[in-house]
Amino acid sequence: MAKGLKYENDYLIGGPAKSWVTPNFQLSEYAGADGKVRMHRELVASVQVLRNELGKSISVAGVAPAGGLGNGLQGRFVWLTADDMAALEAAANRLLKDGHFSRVEAKGGKLYVEMPDPAALPAILPERALDLAIAVTAGFETSGDPYLQVTGNFDGAGLSFGPLQVNFGTGTLQEMFRRFKARDERRLQACFGSLWPEWQRVLALPSRAKQVAWADALSRGARKADFDPKWKAALQAVGQEPAFRNEMLRYAYDTYGRKLIVALSWLRGLVPLKISNMRCLAALYDLCVQQGSLDKAHDAIRRRVQLEQPRDEFHLTRIAVEERGRTASSQWRADCISRRLCILEREPVKVAEAGETAERDNPNLFLLRNTLVKQVEKYLT
Repeated sequence: MAKGLKYENDYLIGGPAKSWVTPNFQLSEYAGADGKVRMHRELVASVQVLRNELGKSISVAGVAPAGGLGNGLQGRFVWLTADDMAALEAAANRLLKDGHFSRVEAKGGKLYVEMPDPAALPAILPERALDLAIAVTAGFETSGDPYLQVTGNFDGAGLSFGPLQVNFGTGTLQEMFRRFKARDERRLQACFGSLWPEWQRVLALPSRAKQVAWADALSRGARKADFDPKWKAALQAVGQEPAFRNEMLRYAYDTYGRKLIVALSWLRGLVPLKISNMRCLAALYDLCVQQGSLDKAHDAIRRRVQLEQPRDEFHLTRIAVEERGRTASSQWRADCISRRLCILEREPVKVAEAGETAERDNPNLFLLRNTLVKQVEKYLT
């Protein structure tokens, strides 16, 4: 997310004209005829999601009312065009069902899309919220489609794969592929082709150290962050399979999702505040991925809660992520806290801790909708 963007009550109102407000759209594209900008950040985010859904370029064709559409709704609608208008409309209607838009209408060769009332954004299901949280967390470490990420042995983990960066060093990659094999061995074998026998041999090696050593020999680049092209292509073929993507989501729930539930349950017992906003849940999910749990900070969190009497879920979540971040190794404290606050605020937040400074950014912040997640309660029982 570009620095210098200005917001007022969640409306984007200014900044450098060439700033990227989302990965594919600049601020200037949302300016009116007078050069001024006033566009709700949720709508800007949904246009980017629409672009991702379509998989092709989209142009902003106007931000002024026309033909009776958009009257009195400044900043809550936009006109769009694309080479394939039928495909654009179909993609927008799919997002309408997901609550990104409240109205989609083709008129005069352009597509009108309008967002829901910002004060009453539709809630989303936990499964969708988890998928988005995974993408945001992956955005701190990787770029592009998180399910296609293949990383070499730059960090001693051997080989890391996918949005969770499961790896040989922790044994998580081995477990992930056991699950893939159980789900559809034939399809998995097809992804690897002639490399399949060797992959089976590697997974059967007697120790993680031997598996890391095998991956180290295939790691490429000055820092060994890249991987042998043939193996990388095979792993990315796995990441493109819908069935294996779904298995990664299940694995994310089984590992970090359950840790998130434990953290939510503990916080609920401490303060009678319901944490159900997606931004709060995503920040706590990121904490569970990077730091495991709130356990090491229980006493510090409890003390701050007693002192500050948090007024809402955002205040409580901030306390939790700051205090847990302060229990990390000194060189990583600022980084941990900055990551979580970046998610909560949906913009980079500069943090200084233990002599270190961090200001983390994330290209996937647009995925963080300021909305409730449905049925969180059932995950607390």
